[in-house]
Amino acid sequence: MWVAFGVVLASALAGCIEDPKRDILDPVSDSADISAYMYNLLLAVCSVIMVIVAAWFTYSVVRFRKRPDDDGELPPQIHGHTQLEVAWTIIPTLIVIAITIPTIINIFELERRPGEGEPVTKIEVIGKQWWWEYNYKDEGFMTANEMHVEVGTTVQLEMTAADVIHAFWVPQVTGKRDATPGRVYEMFFNVREPGEYIGQCAELCGSSHALMGIKLFAHPKEGPNSYAAWVASQKKAAEPPRSPEAQRGKELFMQKGCMRCHNISGDARTELHPKARRRETGPDLTHVGSRTTIAALTLKNTRENIARWVHDPQSIKQGALMGDPRFNTVQVSKEEAEAIASYLFRLK
Repeated sequence: MWVAFGVVLASALAGCIEDPKRDILDPVSDSADISAYMYNLLLAVCSVIMVIVAAWFTYSVVRFRKRPDDDGELPPQIHGHTQLEVAWTIIPTLIVIAITIPTIINIFELERRPGEGEPVTKIEVIGKQWWWEYNYKDEGFMTANEMHVEVGTTVQLEMTAADVIHAFWVPQVTGKRDATPGRVYEMFFNVREPGEYIGQCAELCGSSHALMGIKLFAHPKEGPNSYAAWVASQKKAAEPPRSPEAQRGKELFMQKGCMRCHNISGDARTELHPKARRRETGPDLTHVGSRTTIAALTLKNTRENIARWVHDPQSIKQGALMGDPRFNTVQVSKEEAEAIASYLFRLK
């Protein structure tokens, strides 16, 4: 009894948490509009069914309750009632049809491909334990965890995974779509409002599944914060370190073998050949300093947090491949991590 009460109380309190950026009922794209519509449709249908059943149940309890002067078995027991059997066969069938028809229509709408000549931003999405890799195929660069798109332009995601099954989900922008090893699944959406939208891996994928976040930035078409301006900044080579500490951080970055898994474009010594990317390959760090978060939204992007992550990633994200002795046996001291962080944080 107390366990059930605790579950109900926890569920009620969870509903009080204010997190509008994960609200599926506040859609900002055509894809999310469909998800919100189907949610509202099913909620309305189920609410009507619940009210009818509850009213019928209440009436039956009151109308056919046992009274003090009743000695017999009430109500009278009957076997077979053709009208009732026909009714409870036809009514559920009609309900299923009423749900199925809009579902099928919307499935085809979600799978509708862009028209001929329509501008499309193609992004290859690779789920890894526990972060997201984004390959902007037409633009020719990679980023991680924080996706950037343009308002009013159709986005085509090509999703797969490098290890286990993940699921990409940004509630205000998209429905859920699996990222499965060995397969590629497409998803299309068109964001209509600039802003920042938070998402999450929606498929249990290991010990740090809850720390596999997504942040999606929708940029306007024009202005200093436009999508074109962001793309131009990402195409630039990484700036060379200028301060002595940052220069030492770069040397440590190479000495500790970080470039075996991470790419920093613009310097042959820190560039990772694209064909060498594999399951344990880490995020592209060319412009890591320009991101607002690190470790898939687990930490805010500050020099101090980068140092914490470089020094002991396992204490922040249990099971992370970075720091896993199977892939990296090199130890990084706090002082060395701070120097590496000084180098990485300046990669804007």
